[in-house]
Amino acid sequence: MMSKETGARRQRGWQAFCWEGFVPRYWFSPSISAEYRASPVPAQFADARRGGTVSLLAILASRLRAAAPFFNWVQNLFVDLLGVSLFALALPKFLSLLLCYVFYGLAVREVDGRPSIIVLAMMGLLTLPQVSYMPQQDLTHTVALLMATSLFLFGLFRTLNRPSLFSYAVLGVAIGIGTISKYNFVILPAATVIAVFCDRGWRPRLFDWRVLVAGILALAIIVPHALWLLDHVGMATHGTLTKMGDESGRHGASRIVKGLISLVLACIAFGGLTVVALAIAARVKSLAPIAGAQDRFTRLTGRIMAISLVGVIIVILVTDTTRITERWLDPYLLLLPLYLALKLDRAGYDMPRIFSRLVPFFVLVMIVTLVPFAGKTWTAGLTGAANRVNIPFADAADRLRGEDMPVGIIAGGMHLAGNMRMQFPDLPVVNLEQAPGDFPDRLILGSPILVVWYLKPGHDAGATPDLSNVPAAQGRRLSAPETLHLPYYFTNGRQQLDLGYAWLR
Repeated sequence: MMSKETGARRQRGWQAFCWEGFVPRYWFSPSISAEYRASPVPAQFADARRGGTVSLLAILASRLRAAAPFFNWVQNLFVDLLGVSLFALALPKFLSLLLCYVFYGLAVREVDGRPSIIVLAMMGLLTLPQVSYMPQQDLTHTVALLMATSLFLFGLFRTLNRPSLFSYAVLGVAIGIGTISKYNFVILPAATVIAVFCDRGWRPRLFDWRVLVAGILALAIIVPHALWLLDHVGMATHGTLTKMGDESGRHGASRIVKGLISLVLACIAFGGLTVVALAIAARVKSLAPIAGAQDRFTRLTGRIMAISLVGVIIVILVTDTTRITERWLDPYLLLLPLYLALKLDRAGYDMPRIFSRLVPFFVLVMIVTLVPFAGKTWTAGLTGAANRVNIPFADAADRLRGEDMPVGIIAGGMHLAGNMRMQFPDLPVVNLEQAPGDFPDRLILGSPILVVWYLKPGHDAGATPDLSNVPAAQGRRLSAPETLHLPYYFTNGRQQLDLGYAWLR
């Protein structure tokens, strides 16, 4: 017979799967449980890891080592308002991605108000893996960037069609938010200025007095972080530049060639599916009519994308960049579905028919982007490929509570600190990597304090973490270290969570 403990664990596993693995993923907030239930993970998840844990620990976003702060500020706000919960962590990302689609639709409506164009361009975002698939795996700051880019496009097209104080204000807010979401956003407004200047009819928009309003609003959003950035530019950009650099130390022409090749491959990976899907749906037989079909907006959008990519090439030339990823191109190529839709329409293609042919494909994309993560979680016992939703932090917390109820927790690493905060929402939780001044008085004065850290698989508790710089450890006795080994959910015991812990009294 199945023991009560095993039955309870299995029931909790199903609850974790349903709530943490599937439900948050359905409405554009897919990666919450993955972001906050992790032991050491690949580098591509670093943004999500830092964003979630920093919100949980209420550390100022300006202290982040490699991420622009906007998403962290928003997430801190939601956690302050709603408390520590999966819902509070999911909601900012859910809203950001939803607003990306909403603002994009509003932008398209300013260009062409026909429903067939609006819907096709909006649904065309699903064909961009950076918008449809990758947010289901990770991405936090990038989702905020996508939202800011769509807002910028709405403000831009509104300003070109119907200039007003409101449209310029939207531009200013979007530039401010985009810049402090991801620093590479700044290339987009610079490229847009050049592209608009090339159109004689729209050129006066650049010299309208309301540009000052846009500038003031953008600066009001950017300056607080910029003042901090002046003294910490190396720390803020080191992580990104390291990822984009060449570990082999190449220099000269070979480095530049490698960077340019990576840019071409990133462009193909970013928009290749969109181009192929629309070409098949439109049954394109010759590119000549499409290439020759243009109007002011196709020229403008094409110039913005082209000039932005020239800006990326300049970055490759003047820095040690050799690896451009699709994520880096988000603000520059988000225009692609709109651009292609306009080109097909101006070439005389039947847009409603194209959309109707693409509907099954859009449904397939939604299924493909939603199912894999949930399926991987559920079938971990068969495949041996567990993900972070499978980690039984709730069981670990129950075991620790069974021994004693701590007044605070000291965790070895950001991931573990964030997960402990989720399981003990009313307790102060600190990361051993924090500076001593960040430790709250409540943790310094109370007792007992739980110290917990990850173990290497198969190892015993071993040595406890170094607590010499931890104010709360001074004058206290640390108990003998103990271990906790719990099987991952849905893995049939093939993988397990290994923790070491001790008590400060």
